[in-house]
Amino acid sequence: MKSFNLGHGILHFPLKLPWAPPGFVNVYLVEDDNGYIMIDCGVNGDEYFNELKKNLDSLGIQFSDINLLIGTHMHSDHIGLSSVLREKGLKFGLYKNSIEFIPKYNDWTDRFKLISEYAKEQGAPKEFIDDLNSITTPSTTGKLTSPDILFDEGKIKNINRNLEVIFTPGHDISEISIYDASSKIIFSGDHILPRITPFIPIHDEETSMLNHYVDSLKKMNNFEISKFAPGHFEVIDNPQKRVNQILLHHEKRSEKIINILKDDELTGWEVTNKLFSRPLDSMNLRLAFQETMAHLKYIESQGKIKQNISKVSTWSII
Repeated sequence: MKSFNLGHGILHFPLKLPWAPPGFVNVYLVEDDNGYIMIDCGVNGDEYFNELKKNLDSLGIQFSDINLLIGTHMHSDHIGLSSVLREKGLKFGLYKNSIEFIPKYNDWTDRFKLISEYAKEQGAPKEFIDDLNSITTPSTTGKLTSPDILFDEGKIKNINRNLEVIFTPGHDISEISIYDASSKIIFSGDHILPRITPFIPIHDEETSMLNHYVDSLKKMNNFEISKFAPGHFEVIDNPQKRVNQILLHHEKRSEKIINILKDDELTGWEVTNKLFSRPLDSMNLRLAFQETMAHLKYIESQGKIKQNISKVSTWSII
C-alpha cells in the first residue's frame, strides 16, 4: 500500500502490521498551527516504531512537531505504539469512556474469559472454549495507561484546527471518528472501511454492539462529507453510498439468520455454523461466533426473535 494525497494540509502513510488482512494501518498527520495532529499510530514493537520514525523523517517531521496523538479506538493496530510515543513527548487522547476499558485492553485473558463463558452458554464445544481461554496478551498491544486527554463529542479543545469528535461505537465500545470541517473529510478509523464490513464484537451479554453500530452509521447523515479516510485500505470517495452498503449488508445478514431460525430452535453456536458454513481457522471462528451473537442480539432488540435462557440457551422466532 502507498501513501495517498488528501490535500488540505493532511499527510498520510501506511504502517505495516504483523498480520494480514489488512496488512497495513493508515496513519494521518493533520496540519495545525505550529505542528501536526496524528491520528492512530500502529502496533507496539521496535520494528514498527522504526518504520513510523522513518516515515516521519521522510516528511521532515520530528516528534516535537506533533502536538497531539488521537487514538480512534482501543485496538492494538491503532494505539499499540501510543505508550512509546508518549515517552517521546506526545500527548495522547482517547474517548472519555476508554478509561474503564484499559484493564481489558492490557489483559486479554480477562476479555476472552467473558467471551468463553458466553460461548459455553451458547452451546460452543469444549475445544472452542479451550481456545478462547488459551489467549494471552500479545506484545504488539503495548501497555496502556490513562490518556492525557479524554475527548467528549464536539470540537477538540486547545487546538486551532476545527476537528470534531463523533462518538461512533460498534466495532469498539470507545470508537470515535474525526470530522475535519475545512476538508469535510471524516477520519473513520475502523468504523467505516472500503473493502470489508467492520467486525462487530461481543462486549457483554447486555450490550448490543450492532445496535450501537447501526446508530453510529446513521450519525453520518448529520455531516456534509467529501470522503472517508479510513483506518485501513484506500480513501472512500462516495461516503453515503458506502454507509448504505454497510447498512444493507447487516440487513441481509439479519434476514439470513431469521430464515435459519424459521426451521428450528437453535443455540448460538448452531446458528454460527449455519451462517458460516465454510471451514474457518481458530481466529476467524472466534470472529464468526461474535458476529453471529451480535446479530442475534440486534434481531432480538427488534422483537423478531427471542432467547430461551437455560443452561445452554437457544434462539427461536417469536
